[in-house]
Amino acid sequence: MNAPLRGLGAVALALGLIGCGTIAPQVEPPEAPTLGITAADRFAAAPDGGAAATDADLRWWRRFNDPALAHWVERALANSPDTAIARERVVQAQALLQGASARRGPLIGAQAAVDARSRRASGERALDPSAALTLDWDLDLWGGLRQAERSAAAALLQAGDRAQAVRLSVAGLTARAHVAWQEALLDEALLADGLALQREALRVVEVRVRAGLAPRLDLDRAQSEAATLEANAADARVRVRQSAAALQVLAGVRPVPMDAPSAQLPVLQGDAPSARPIDLLRRRPDLRAAERGLAVAAADLGVAQAELYPRLRLPGAIMLTSSGLGGGVLDIVSATLSAVLEVALFDGGERRAGVDAARSRMAEAGEIYRQTLLQALQQAEATLVAAQGTATRIRALERANAAAASAVDQARTLYTNGLVGFLDVLEAQRSALDTRRALLRARADATRQAIATFEALGLIDPGEAPLRPAAAAAPPAPRESAGG
Repeated sequence: MNAPLRGLGAVALALGLIGCGTIAPQVEPPEAPTLGITAADRFAAAPDGGAAATDADLRWWRRFNDPALAHWVERALANSPDTAIARERVVQAQALLQGASARRGPLIGAQAAVDARSRRASGERALDPSAALTLDWDLDLWGGLRQAERSAAAALLQAGDRAQAVRLSVAGLTARAHVAWQEALLDEALLADGLALQREALRVVEVRVRAGLAPRLDLDRAQSEAATLEANAADARVRVRQSAAALQVLAGVRPVPMDAPSAQLPVLQGDAPSARPIDLLRRRPDLRAAERGLAVAAADLGVAQAELYPRLRLPGAIMLTSSGLGGGVLDIVSATLSAVLEVALFDGGERRAGVDAARSRMAEAGEIYRQTLLQALQQAEATLVAAQGTATRIRALERANAAAASAVDQARTLYTNGLVGFLDVLEAQRSALDTRRALLRARADATRQAIATFEALGLIDPGEAPLRPAAAAAPPAPRESAGG
């Protein structure tokens, strides 16, 4: 058999082996452990008759009666370093997928060289340019490159889901920071009002002490209470500055002193959407990312298993040269096409250990999914329970606040008429202020729990369209490289 026929035979053998590679089995990811959750399951603390989530709930920060809250959340989603980092990781995953797809195709390269020849006897000097086109194609007999492409595709989807999880986290953190800022401003105002009332009471006590109608002890108590309120007001001012700085940093801007035109606690308009355990499986981006991890681990196991088998490459080259500087025409000197079968005869168990490690990582990915699901269920249940408790606490504190305000008025009237001591006035004022501050905290907690409900359900708008892997059905295009 002459050389051309042998070359055609090698190519035919290679193409036949390519066909064998296309039917190599792939490792399928295991089923995600859903803990037996069904559509009939309900959370124990879920309210009856709740409405299902709608598209409007994907931008839940607009459902509060506070445009400033929506402004800060959307600013953070656009400018936060965390969201920018997550977007770049999606871009990186897209690039890795493109690289994995390219490795399945042939690598076509080019080389150029110039040889200098000198013959001393004849005095002849010449430069011989030459060039070559090279080919290197891994025929992927056992599907290792295909599995690597599947792994990269699943990793891209996982990066997109993680980016959504970051967006949800940034939105929740920013919304809570805004609530903390408003709560601190309102608490500062309550303490300022309480201090003003205490100073007014202090003036009344001073008059009564000078007139001999009250003991010096009442004046000392009034001064002590005023000083305590001043200290609490100073602490509230610190919390205002700290919470404002935290809000600005989350929004991706340098923290500077700022004032709110009018402090108010955001209040959710309408009811939060109902939550079922099965909804978490579909909506929460962290659960989707954990499920993608199973696909990545399964594909990586397929890559490791393919390493156990021989590797078939198809290298080739076409060499061209010129007879001399003045030749002006390149001649084909040689053309080669080979089929190279690479077999590892002994590696000390390295490849088998790689398979064992990949299999363990797939089992680990299943446990990570189960752990993520358990944490999601716990978060949702805890949020619903807390919301019920806070609603009850607010109703009780509203009744206590009305009673405490009435008690302050009565105590002041009785003290002015000399019917009670100043200690009764102090206790009434302190109790009223504590009740008002407790009511403020309870209402802020209710807003935070409404935010946590949207987070627990995984509700977040997609933002920028996430990158998705292209279908891998088409044959890979040749790669290009250059050398010299």
